[in-house]
Amino acid sequence: MKNDKIYDIAILGAGAAGLMAAIAARRTGARIAVLEKNEYAGRKLYATGNGRCNVLNRTAAAEDYRSGEEHAAAFAADVFAQCGPAQLQTIFESLGLDTVEEGEGRLYPRSLQAASVVRALERGAFGKIPDCGDSAELICGFEAKEARRDPDGSFCVTAADGRDIKARRLLLASGGKAGIQYGCDGRGLKIAESLGHRIVRPIPALTGFVCEETDVLEKLAGVRVRGTVGLYAQQTGGAPVLLSKDTGEIQFNKDSVSGICVMNVSGYYRRRGGEKFFLSLDVLPELDETALAEKLAQRKASLGDYFLDALLPEKLAAAVMELAEKEGQTPGSIARLLKTLSFTPVASKGWKDAHTTSGGIALDEIDPGTMGSKLVPGLYAAGEALDVDGPCGGYSLTWAFASGWIAGQNAARNR
Repeated sequence: MKNDKIYDIAILGAGAAGLMAAIAARRTGARIAVLEKNEYAGRKLYATGNGRCNVLNRTAAAEDYRSGEEHAAAFAADVFAQCGPAQLQTIFESLGLDTVEEGEGRLYPRSLQAASVVRALERGAFGKIPDCGDSAELICGFEAKEARRDPDGSFCVTAADGRDIKARRLLLASGGKAGIQYGCDGRGLKIAESLGHRIVRPIPALTGFVCEETDVLEKLAGVRVRGTVGLYAQQTGGAPVLLSKDTGEIQFNKDSVSGICVMNVSGYYRRRGGEKFFLSLDVLPELDETALAEKLAQRKASLGDYFLDALLPEKLAAAVMELAEKEGQTPGSIARLLKTLSFTPVASKGWKDAHTTSGGIALDEIDPGTMGSKLVPGLYAAGEALDVDGPCGGYSLTWAFASGWIAGQNAARNR
């Protein structure tokens, strides 16, 4: 279906990055079309934070972010120098969204409802606001299949139903592949690749691990314990290499290990061929192994068989005692197990459970000052479509909003 209307900017995706880009761009008076696969904007945002939406992290800094190719910190530093958490908080306040802090820099809407965040973004992008240009046009049910750059330098985006949208600038903000139930299918990555960009292979991040040791996990199902988790990789014949480490609540399920600290290391589970991975869990990180062994020996002398009571959840204590049986269940062998409880990941929990994507458009092909492509004039990208990801706690949304704001501003200025 031919559409003769030519927009200044077509934004692919009405999620966090796309809506923020539209808000920034409309303030310059640009004519904007926001193309959304779903029937309404912000579908994934509504589900964020169990419906509460951890909209920002006040402490987010460049060193909190990583990439499949390890370039993220320098790239993020350039982005946050232009639009950091403090500026984003001011932008949201201008949209009528007040926030409250719940610890560790996590900011939520005062209403504690994700819908408040979506409405604020929609108001900024599509509502009537004094001293702003015309509102952006939201085109829903637009499942983008391909995009081409025409000889005149403009872009034509074609939907699955045959509709065409033409624009002088194209901004890819359709996310990665995490949350397929919300319509996230990596379409923007395929379009970027078709236009000449290199894609770092996307993998699920901020998710749990399915592990080999199902016999142990079935006994631990439902247990939660605070501890430290390390993800290691080991090549044949080589020493294990620590990829990432984090401390927090560990959750055991009948076939998997999860929890925020596990999710934070999951983006490093990137298979490059031949290596084996394992998780090492320390469920009493406040004591080193020697001190723990001494403590267990003292408790066993005074409490007998009940020496693990109140130290560990009952199911975990029983599983550890069973695992230590071969070594005589000595205080030393039990301490060693508690400090190095090992599980072997066979897969991550996958795209449906993943909170974000590790991988995406290669950063060395994007200008962090503008979020514009170094290869394709007029092409911009923001948010999860780029090879940048962060830990749990509002970091991913902070990145999406910051990069979206800069991309929207520059796509409008350079039109």
